[in-house]
Amino acid sequence: MKSIAVLFFICITTNSLAQDYKTAIGIKGGYPGYGTINVKHFLTNTTAIEGSLGGLSRSSYGNGAFIMAVYEIQNALEEGFSWFYGGGALFGFTNQSQNNSDSFFHSGFNGTLGLEYTFDEVPINCSLNTGPILFLTPRVQFNWGGGLAIRYAIR
Repeated sequence: MKSIAVLFFICITTNSLAQDYKTAIGIKGGYPGYGTINVKHFLTNTTAIEGSLGGLSRSSYGNGAFIMAVYEIQNALEEGFSWFYGGGALFGFTNQSQNNSDSFFHSGFNGTLGLEYTFDEVPINCSLNTGPILFLTPRVQFNWGGGLAIRYAIR
């Protein structure tokens, strides 16, 4: 009987709707991007892709730009409130010198774990996430990143 109750709970929680919108567009700040355009689009009721395009600042390399794409699994907690996890890839470039002669290409993988809230009264979505980043180029390096996104939710 206990195993049936556990199975029933798992089925209910995985089939519950985790989204309150289809697509959200806005801005995101944090590391590695200090100001990015951010888009999140749901593929199903519980899976989404999130993309960021913007500036990149790394103390060891300088300033540049990057694009990041993440596949996320969304899990509902309450009405409008959910948590998510996932992973993806990052590509970008930075330059170290003022005359831009030393440029670096960056690539790597990142993981994410976060919380998200979509307001019911207004079409605003807020997201806070964190996770590891493994840069593969120009050298293998481990970092930790995260950010805060504020987006317009298209229902």
